[in-house]
Amino acid sequence: MVASVVGRATNWTCSTPPRVKASDEWRLVTVALTFLLMAVDVALDIGTSNTRLATSGRGVLFNEPTLVAIDTNSGAVLDLGYGALDLVGRTSRHVVVFRPFAQGATVDFDVTARLIAALFERAGVSKLSRVRAVMSVPSLATAIERRALRQAAIQAGAREVSLVEAPLAAAIGLGLPVQDPVGSAVTLMGAGASETAVISLGGIVTGGARRIGGNDVDAAIATQLRLRLGVVVAPATVEALKCTLASALGRGEKSGEAVFARTVERGELVEVTVSADVVNAATRDVLNATVRMIQECLSTTPPDLSQDVSARGMTLVGGQANLTDVAELVATASGVEVSVAPHPDLVVIEGLRACLEEMASLHALFRSADR
Repeated sequence: MVASVVGRATNWTCSTPPRVKASDEWRLVTVALTFLLMAVDVALDIGTSNTRLATSGRGVLFNEPTLVAIDTNSGAVLDLGYGALDLVGRTSRHVVVFRPFAQGATVDFDVTARLIAALFERAGVSKLSRVRAVMSVPSLATAIERRALRQAAIQAGAREVSLVEAPLAAAIGLGLPVQDPVGSAVTLMGAGASETAVISLGGIVTGGARRIGGNDVDAAIATQLRLRLGVVVAPATVEALKCTLASALGRGEKSGEAVFARTVERGELVEVTVSADVVNAATRDVLNATVRMIQECLSTTPPDLSQDVSARGMTLVGGQANLTDVAELVATASGVEVSVAPHPDLVVIEGLRACLEEMASLHALFRSADR
């Protein structure tokens, strides 16, 4: 009987998996959980017109319009970016396309949080991941606007949020010596805000900002078309007219462009020819305001840094820097050499991506923007 019991015990012992294999399985589970909970660094540049998301290892993953389509019945996010843009004017009443940013500031906290959460999901960031986000913020943003942006990212799932002022991020993206005692001048021409700054020793020495930009140019062109030609055109058509006909110096290569529009009085679809003079007249006021901002910034710059700016020049970044002859206009008005950065709309996100890789050395920049 003893032998039979021993035999059964031996058989039971042999059928049990060895302890070392069990520990290996637990080790694999531990590694998997550690990977899921590992901190993920994300760079996020939410602009009035476009939003960009990047990671240090994968580059820019998202570069699309700042639009979110939400089902108001269920509260679910249906699409964002170009997908949401395609839904404009083609949805039922319960589907609304939101633009949560205006003039560089959050105008809808809840929609901004939903946008950031959808961006994290689009980037493949798990909800269990401890996301650390580095975000750009306009230098003219108030403490309330900065707090709202940070809280929206935290509500979306970010564990830690660091803010970098947009001119500083642009200077880093350009590879300028922002932490050296040398003056570097950058002008950011965005859709909702325009900013200029002279940077030295890791901070903005003198700067200027206006809540004007490319969207104001589009609105001015649409107003001119309504007043002069009595027609209404689609926003995409206005943007195309600006890119094709507008010149900062009023000397475009084309004299006019034929577009389809709807008449104000009867609502008929007609084809009209928009002249370059109409477009240039609409852009003049916004460009003049931007030039005055740059002149005021340079006039208050300390003499030693002014010499550096005169020697090194100024760089234009942002989507509106692609406007024809804008660099020549700024150079003539400011008296310094002006150049447009390659791919000016991606400079800020590249600077934020560089911040991800140099968080320790650039920590002071984050503190200055967290005021």
